[in-house]
Amino acid sequence: MSREHWRVIDAEFERSAPAKKDLPEDDMPEVAVAGRSNVGKSSLINACTNATGLARVSRSPGRTQLLNSFKWTCRAAPDETFALRCVDLPGYGFAKVSRHVRAGFAKMVEDYLLERPTLGLLLLLVDCRRPLDDRDQGLVEFLSSRGELAPVRVLVVGTKADKLGASERGLWVKRTAEEAGLTQRDVLLTSTQAPMGIAGPRGLVDRLVGTLHPT
Repeated sequence: MSREHWRVIDAEFERSAPAKKDLPEDDMPEVAVAGRSNVGKSSLINACTNATGLARVSRSPGRTQLLNSFKWTCRAAPDETFALRCVDLPGYGFAKVSRHVRAGFAKMVEDYLLERPTLGLLLLLVDCRRPLDDRDQGLVEFLSSRGELAPVRVLVVGTKADKLGASERGLWVKRTAEEAGLTQRDVLLTSTQAPMGIAGPRGLVDRLVGTLHPT
């Protein structure tokens, strides 16, 4: 009998941290969510947790200026649960803040990605109507080596996949995997509007928990 798919049964906002040291204790596996401003990070977090207002969704790009942490409790069967922390990183690209604040983003995010020992997975969100840019590819390379800490697994997630036709989706996955230097298995498509590719946000939860908690 096959295992049930993982799903989030409880999700709670923990805190907004201006630096790595201000995050909750590193006591559980973590997944970080990164991407350009307005790529849909907050919408995807809300869809994955089935909690409409958990992560703040804004029409104005660049509103996330801190490390926002959430605790997810996931379940695959009545007697099988798994807790993880999801950290929403500041978006890059359009933030309407001062140059000084943008420089702070870079330091804050770099320290977190390089020094957080429980970070095991990064979801790099990309609008699938656009190719990867230099910052997207640079982030994948940046995480391939963290000194004494283990490299971070990266999954590239193409958002808004309902905007593409079936043949375009397949081509996007193939091209993106080649550009990022990843296998096609590590490039996913999802949409908060229509399940496809990885079966929508719930399928994404199953994949990320399976990566952090292999059985």
